[in-house]
Amino acid sequence: MIYIEQPPFAPWLGFCEALLGCDTVAFYDDVQYTQGGWQNRNRVKTADGIAWLTVPVVRETGQLIKDTRIASTFDPDRLLRQIRLAYARTPYIDEALNVLRPALTAGHEHLADLNIDLITALATALGSRTRLLRTSQMKITAADKTERLAQICASAGERVLWAGSGTRDYLDPSQLEHHQVSVRWNEFTDRHPQYLQAWPRQKFMPGLSVIDAVCALGWAGTAALLRTSFEAYLPHAERGSAA
Repeated sequence: MIYIEQPPFAPWLGFCEALLGCDTVAFYDDVQYTQGGWQNRNRVKTADGIAWLTVPVVRETGQLIKDTRIASTFDPDRLLRQIRLAYARTPYIDEALNVLRPALTAGHEHLADLNIDLITALATALGSRTRLLRTSQMKITAADKTERLAQICASAGERVLWAGSGTRDYLDPSQLEHHQVSVRWNEFTDRHPQYLQAWPRQKFMPGLSVIDAVCALGWAGTAALLRTSFEAYLPHAERGSAA
């Protein structure tokens, strides 16, 4: 089973579930970068509510994600301090930062390289064994969105697509079935697991960066939370019959 997504910065739990539940995760890095998306920012919880962690980028018309450069104003130490300030009272803040820091301070010039380096590190910390691929290193020639997904699945040797609800607007399962690819909708937003977040007097806030869960539960605890949710939603027997 494969999950395909534009490489996000410090991704949310829905992406991290795919790192634990799928055989392959493909970074869709050869499509146009979209300002205001999740490629250069994500959300954390603070004493004042939601705050954004942002990597500034150089804006160029029509640039692809793989070609998007990080702006010289990016200060990884400042971003790390922002995380520490938000989660200073949590039990696993140091465990979280020890995994995040190397990628953030590696001096990457391109956003996709930073994001993939960071995701590789957190995948290891979560105990993921999934294969990580970049679509820019595949020979994808189709223009149609669904046909492109079919070609990515074929290139990766996968026949089941783990699809987010955001793809329903354009993804045609019957078109994929023509290529012997079946679709499993993950519906993660509707089943987002809850845990004891920082600043518990505030209501639970779903959809935050994985940093939020890791600071509360640790890497092992976050992995256990996601595995339990995934197994309940898509038992192994069903995954096997789909493959």
